[in-house]
Amino acid sequence: RGQAPPPSSSSPCRLSAAVDPGGPLPPPLPPPRYSFRRRLLPPNLVGLDTPTGRRMFAESLREGHAESYFPLSSHLVNQSDPAYCGVTTLLVVLNAMSIDPNVRWRGGWRFFGDEDMLLERCCLDAERVRREGVSLEQFAGLARCQGARSVLRRPAGDGGGRRDGGDSYSRIGLEEFRRDVVNAVRSPPRPDDESEGDRDGITDTIGARDRPEGGGCFLVSSFARSNLGQTGEGHFSPVAAYHSPSDACLVLDVARFKYSSYWVPVGDLYDAMVPEDDATGRSRGWMIMYPPDGSRRSRRKDGELSKEEYEGKRPAEGVPLSGTGQRLCPVESIKIDYCRERHVGLPMT
Repeated sequence: RGQAPPPSSSSPCRLSAAVDPGGPLPPPLPPPRYSFRRRLLPPNLVGLDTPTGRRMFAESLREGHAESYFPLSSHLVNQSDPAYCGVTTLLVVLNAMSIDPNVRWRGGWRFFGDEDMLLERCCLDAERVRREGVSLEQFAGLARCQGARSVLRRPAGDGGGRRDGGDSYSRIGLEEFRRDVVNAVRSPPRPDDESEGDRDGITDTIGARDRPEGGGCFLVSSFARSNLGQTGEGHFSPVAAYHSPSDACLVLDVARFKYSSYWVPVGDLYDAMVPEDDATGRSRGWMIMYPPDGSRRSRRKDGELSKEEYEGKRPAEGVPLSGTGQRLCPVESIKIDYCRERHVGLPMT
């Protein structure tokens, strides 16, 4: 579903949409009644791989409104589980930002190679995520644990007020959502090997209102599929381009087994984030995602980084291998305990 149920009133969780750690696991997804090869896009959406979709992409590219497409599509993968849309979307964004997981995926390579890498050293229970997905707040917590920075926004129709613990979030109208989309697709985070001059002519359409120091961003939407005429309910995916003549944005759907990437009118996507989600009691929304402070891209100028530093070369024996349970960092258990207490309300061990 992409969204998790709310906590009980007695939970100490600071995040209102986090899972109640004291409740039992929900039942597994029921067995399917039918098998499908894929789903047909509804007529209000335009597939990227259609003649119209390709024309819209070419026009958005000429306008400078498709800069995010290239880093995101380079790392776009299919979600490996029906409830993993949020985790898979985060994996795509982290790799597009060139964030170092500080864990080896396979061999000597430090790369977010699968969703399990995000969950195996996390305060969230992997089996619960497989059964009910993640909420927006949990998505932000997962991103924060990996070093990414984010701003959570909900549409103006959301009536949830303030989050538990007093942390506020923004409730934003359609015009500001459109500006967030345009800003993200025009100004993604720079890759490590891109110089300042490569971005000449790409301007920030919003300014520094909510932008942390450090440059560009990506935008992730959490929306109700049914409001777009699709099957299913809550879903996460990144937005990669904007087509101004039709006022549509390009969603790179991580459920690639179900729908290909498609153009959706910005107003329709916004409306699909407004209805209250039965699981959380709040609307869905969007995340503006930023790379970590002090990343290598901010230091790579005038030869400041050596080739070894740029490539992140280090002895393999000093980097844990994913899937082995190996923990070499002496403070990793402290970090996990802190996240358990801060983000899901579980007692510290």
